[in-house]
Amino acid sequence: MSLVIAMKAADGIVMAADTRGTIGDPRALTAINDNYQKIFSLGRCGIGFAGTAEMGNTLLDELRKKGLDDFKDIDTAVGAILPEITNCFNNWFQSIPPANRPAVLITLAGYRYSEGKEPEALLYMLVSQTNFAPQLFKDRCMSGVPQYAVYLVHRYYDDAITLDKAKALSEYLITETASQDPKVGGPIRIAEIKPNEPYRELSEAEVADIHHANEELNKGLRQFFLTGEATR
Repeated sequence: MSLVIAMKAADGIVMAADTRGTIGDPRALTAINDNYQKIFSLGRCGIGFAGTAEMGNTLLDELRKKGLDDFKDIDTAVGAILPEITNCFNNWFQSIPPANRPAVLITLAGYRYSEGKEPEALLYMLVSQTNFAPQLFKDRCMSGVPQYAVYLVHRYYDDAITLDKAKALSEYLITETASQDPKVGGPIRIAEIKPNEPYRELSEAEVADIHHANEELNKGLRQFFLTGEATR
């Protein structure tokens, strides 16, 4: 399984994901692989996959073969990608109704550019079981195993959040989910999208720094509940 997050900030968009893949029935014995890449660049946009990761990678390969992996705005990306992935699934699974097809949840994030207006961040989810009908999200989009993250984001997210703080919150959401659900785990990947700039994935060192800062905040919270005084 997975946890893929896209989140708007006041000055950009964050995309983040775990790297765990599980093999086997989740109700019984499973094996894990913590080497899955789930978020990718599409030029100035980003794309993420949850659900059946291998099928998502196949769809991405099909997009790349046709040059559909370098977009300047989100409207062009959605307009070009939607018919391609729909055609792929309809060809591969033509005898299977959409609701019974392998579950692939695609997250698309990027900016709309309109003359005379500020760039507008947009987040979409496209789900195979609804024939990839685009679903537009207001400020954050989470797929895979989102239950814990949904609870936490309702408590901590604000639409005035800065990009740096949104990176920290995304890392926290995935780390906390991984602490409770073994279907999420492995190294965390984080990327940023800024207006008129290409998608940029953070280095392992940058993600490690974010994780360390979040752990220090957690220590301070535990200390507060223990003694009534927060550490500084």
